[in-house]
Amino acid sequence: MDSQGSSAPVTIITGELAWDHQVDVVVVGTGITGCSTAFNTLERGATVLMLEKGETTGGTSAKAGAGMLVPNNRFLRELRQDNPREDFIRFLARVGRPLLYDADGEFFGLPEWEYQLIETWYDNAPAAFDHMEEAGAMLFEHDPGFATYNEVPEDKRRTGRVVQSIDGDGDVVNGRPVIDRLVRHIKGLGGEVLTKHRVVGVFLNSAREVVGVRADHEGRTVRVRANRAVVFASGGFTHSERYAREYLNGMYVGGCAARTNEGDLIPIAKALGIPLFHMHSAWGAPLLFEQALAKDPALIANFAFKGDSGLSVNKYGVRVVNEKTTYNDRTQSHFSWDPRRAEYPNFLQFAIIDERTRRLFPREGLADHQAGNFIPARGEDSPYLLRGETLEELAGEIDRRLERLGPVSGGVRLSPDFLSHLRATVNRFNGFACSGVDEDFHRGESAIELYWQGGHAEGNDLPNPAMYPLAEQGPYYAAILAPGSIETKGGPKVNTSLQVLDGTETPVPGLYGVGNCMASPSGQAYWTGGTTWGPYVTFGFVAAKKIVEEPVKQTGASALA
Repeated sequence: MDSQGSSAPVTIITGELAWDHQVDVVVVGTGITGCSTAFNTLERGATVLMLEKGETTGGTSAKAGAGMLVPNNRFLRELRQDNPREDFIRFLARVGRPLLYDADGEFFGLPEWEYQLIETWYDNAPAAFDHMEEAGAMLFEHDPGFATYNEVPEDKRRTGRVVQSIDGDGDVVNGRPVIDRLVRHIKGLGGEVLTKHRVVGVFLNSAREVVGVRADHEGRTVRVRANRAVVFASGGFTHSERYAREYLNGMYVGGCAARTNEGDLIPIAKALGIPLFHMHSAWGAPLLFEQALAKDPALIANFAFKGDSGLSVNKYGVRVVNEKTTYNDRTQSHFSWDPRRAEYPNFLQFAIIDERTRRLFPREGLADHQAGNFIPARGEDSPYLLRGETLEELAGEIDRRLERLGPVSGGVRLSPDFLSHLRATVNRFNGFACSGVDEDFHRGESAIELYWQGGHAEGNDLPNPAMYPLAEQGPYYAAILAPGSIETKGGPKVNTSLQVLDGTETPVPGLYGVGNCMASPSGQAYWTGGTTWGPYVTFGFVAAKKIVEEPVKQTGASALA
């Protein structure tokens, strides 16, 4: 740590310092986490300045689906449908930490801090969401058929916990309108929002309390005084090549987080001596490999494998996963290690569909776009969708594309017997489609798969709506899928007031954290749709209660720039 004037991540103020801005609370980041925290803090009478690294507000939240997992939400209460506290926590522990889970143990086997954060979420979610709705800052509708992602006995309520964001006309919307509405409310309460301000450091006073931040704005240093607290809601590190290499071991090929999510908090936390947790973890979703390599800011991960006459195979031409299972769990299939060959045979997977699925399941509408459907809209083409008149021709197209991608794919190529295995795989899949039972991966048997499938497609009169035989005649199409990160889920640990904790489990005075820049209590799981937005809206509500109780911290400096 250096004295004032330094460009180090942490600067200790030892004398007078001129400030460009001075408020009670500085919130770093304008996604759903930052907006919830800022809104609730303003509602409680504090002054707030939000600093956004990007050119527009919203970060990853602006292109998210805006569904939210809300335990004991008002819709369930109105329907008098139970969502008991212990059952809810037990279910999250079971799927989040299956190797630690203990049905009769303290905290159900979870680390205590994870248990306490889940408790905090459950206990405060109804009030947090009711307040947002009553204030008009967010509008919701119930999604009663949306099921949880893992069907286990511990889950006593598999549907009804998810709510969707709507606009004033009652139409379901994605994150962009939600963020815009919240920002309007924040500004209406006197909050200020500055874009193109990347926070690169914090200021401490002589008592080692956080009293402000330093930001870069178009090459100029901006110093912002925080009388009471600084809140980091700045997202994870998906797009930092350095941190992804150091912490994720090359397992995730980019992701669909905002391009500005580069782990800006990490060097600050390290300089403060704050330990980092779960840095190897991410909210996973397969994505189009080549689109990720192109660093396309519009990239949406493949949240749902659309269609019924389609399957995915690895480099050996065999299926390795239920294509209809949920995105986070499907991502794990990419990481299977073959010690004999010393390779990840499933790292790249090849989604193969026929003309029927190409025709019946094109990308259309908001929901389909948010699902990351790789099948282009009617009348459009995609550079990421390969075509072959026969399976042999399609295999040739895939391998030629892999040859071109060799320098950035680790040299993945199709096995010499890929085509023969693919034909056998298709024949086996077609038999399952006719019988209605996928004997290998049980495709189409879970509630969430059937919900996403939406019933039988045109011409599918077979027993399983999620399966239909791949056509005997081409053309056929293929897309290359790789494991991607919706966003990382590692960072400092926080307590139940969302205060950042140091290595002795003591709150760092004046420092709070919310969202994907903090360590998640979710373990390996993605519990269901809205697993990030639901807790984060709640945690912003909870953090605000403590923030406004923070004392004004002295700096020895009073002059404004």
